[in-house]
Amino acid sequence: MIQTRCSQRVKKQKKSKTINRYWHYYRLRLLRLKEHPHKLARGFAAGVFAGCFPFIGLQFVMAIIFALIIRGNKFTAILGTWISNPFTYVPLFFFNFQVGKLILSFFLSNHDLDFSWDSLIELKDAGTEITVTLLFGSAMVGLCFSSIAYYLVINILKSKNSTTN
Repeated sequence: MIQTRCSQRVKKQKKSKTINRYWHYYRLRLLRLKEHPHKLARGFAAGVFAGCFPFIGLQFVMAIIFALIIRGNKFTAILGTWISNPFTYVPLFFFNFQVGKLILSFFLSNHDLDFSWDSLIELKDAGTEITVTLLFGSAMVGLCFSSIAYYLVINILKSKNSTTN
């Protein structure tokens, strides 16, 4: 019994050390990039924007395309997509849907859009409305989060530059 607890504690410590090593590695890699801070921040913001959309698997591609369009760093764009990860998919997309539903209710008369799991036919009929609402909400949340991310990264990089000078 005691040996099992010890081995479990050692496994947890190893896991947390590995996670900390990854975080430290990517943080150092970000800080060591020799690009202009605005380009790094634009790339990260593009990644956060792409990460807010429910296109799992295509978010990296979207982030790189958005980074190219706004002349951002592609590496930081890929890092920014991690806003949506296996732990945040459901809450993020539910939040996006609710935001889309709230905003669209001001413009559309049918604002009583609720999920009805009673029958698959009802769900299929509401599929277009659900998709449009989710994508619109994702775009709005993505704009807000990417703006915040841009200014956060700019401040982090500027504070790093002021401490090294």
